[in-house]
Amino acid sequence: MQSSSLILVVDDHPISRRLLQAQLAAEGWQSDVLASGAETLDWLKHTRPMLVVIDYLLADMTGIELLQGVRHWEASFHETIPIPLVLYSGMPQDYLRAEAHGLGFSAIMTKPISRTHLRQTLAPLLSQRALPTPPKLSKPIEMPDDLLIDLVQFGYQQLAMLRKSIANGETAEATRIAHSLRGAAAVLQETEIAQSAAEIENQIGVGMSDKLEMAYGRLQIALHKLALQH
Repeated sequence: MQSSSLILVVDDHPISRRLLQAQLAAEGWQSDVLASGAETLDWLKHTRPMLVVIDYLLADMTGIELLQGVRHWEASFHETIPIPLVLYSGMPQDYLRAEAHGLGFSAIMTKPISRTHLRQTLAPLLSQRALPTPPKLSKPIEMPDDLLIDLVQFGYQQLAMLRKSIANGETAEATRIAHSLRGAAAVLQETEIAQSAAEIENQIGVGMSDKLEMAYGRLQIALHKLALQH
């Protein structure tokens, strides 16, 4: 198995993982990105990264299940030094800590993640020889210029899927969709979209209420406003 100086990012949302990869690059850290737990476990068969950042909600499993899978993989290869595993999500830290208790996670980051918080969390977990010279925090991050356009396109796709899932009583799927849109908007600091998606996520359990309809309408308006700007 080949050891690597890469940080592995596992997130099924393209906007979130591209943003995190840009933040890592601004800190001088190289990274690779994967979209699913299954891809990650297959990738680990031939490469050992310096650290893995795992989103809590993936398309094929939860981040907790992937944590378990990585630790099982390490045991099967008789790894004596565990890979640092960092869980990140828009969910409350207390909830995530309770869920990951006993699985040997190294840290938890809450979205949206600032560049300062990213360095403060990851730097102590990486070997000193792997750390780059700390760049000045005043240096702007070179963000992909099409992320907001991607958010608009993604948002419109999710609106239709969200409406269908709610109408069909598929609360788990509707919650997943709202949470994914909330996280993508939060990392791009699109507060209005993130707040509307969060309200929908919180209201889904009670069915098609007036509050849910109003939150859905606010989400549509917020996406339309962003679309007009881009």
